[in-house]
Amino acid sequence: MYKLELERVAAEIRRKCVTRVLLQLPDGMRPFAFQMAGYLKKATTAEIILSGDSCYGACDIASRQAKELGADLLIHYGHTCFAQQGDIPTLYVEARVPIDVDKLVEALVPHLSGRRVGLTSTIQHTDQLISVAERLKSRGFEALIGQGGGTTPECGQVLGCSYAAATTLPGGVDTYVFIGGGMFHPIGLALTTGKPVVIVNPYDESVSRLEEAELMQLAKRRMAAIAAASKAKTVGVLVSAKPGQRALSEAMIIAEKLGDRGVTTFLIYLDEVRADQLNNFTEPEAFVDTACPRIAVNGVAGLDRPILTVAETRVLLRERSWEETWGPAYFS
Repeated sequence: MYKLELERVAAEIRRKCVTRVLLQLPDGMRPFAFQMAGYLKKATTAEIILSGDSCYGACDIASRQAKELGADLLIHYGHTCFAQQGDIPTLYVEARVPIDVDKLVEALVPHLSGRRVGLTSTIQHTDQLISVAERLKSRGFEALIGQGGGTTPECGQVLGCSYAAATTLPGGVDTYVFIGGGMFHPIGLALTTGKPVVIVNPYDESVSRLEEAELMQLAKRRMAAIAAASKAKTVGVLVSAKPGQRALSEAMIIAEKLGDRGVTTFLIYLDEVRADQLNNFTEPEAFVDTACPRIAVNGVAGLDRPILTVAETRVLLRERSWEETWGPAYFS
């Protein structure tokens, strides 16, 4: 399924005379981890070490682990460079996944409303968006592809915290299309643009529309979390150890502002936000997530207390109204 580019990776290892590599893979690619490591070891003679920690996005780079191991090179699969992080040389491999464009467009067309369509996807499929646009044009649609964000942006690429590929398009888009798996990106796309979103999942070949009712249910859940957290007298403020998500200064400011309201706060520094970690802290009645806001919005399975984003905390502190927060500014 994936274009692993192992020959290119091996050539880069040899070119740089690398002796130790840390190989970081997202969960979906870990079933092939030993095969990939075995190929690279034979092709280069370099020592290959597999990272067992999370690999959720371009903000989740194992640069600290690579440094601790004395690695000469970090190879990060599944994402493009979004921000310069760490001092270990990093090779990004997008792991493209080819799609059947004709079949995809055939399934997509019945779900479109209006003629102007904005096309978006994760990095795995951006190289085929032009082909999708051409097929839609032949069917009478105007398909638009915007410039992505980050340090190495691809046209049409969206990330959990950047929807520039959609927001930079000219006005008048009737429907946005997201090509990829899961609800992670479509929800952010819908909130950021305020437009209907059609989700095309090339892995299970399903097509669906993200309905307004689903967003309203999410809004109700988030408002309930703010209401519950507003009663808390003790709050844990979470600070991520991930280089692309670390917001220590912002966490300290939030803790101080909550303290001014008589709330007892302490910072909790952690690499990954999981319920089994947080539930052991029995004293906090709520948490504030200063890492990726999608952690709080998507929910932490098994967490028995409310967890708020930074934007939601500003609502709790009455610095912003809910009306100002819900929508394009929700992940800012």
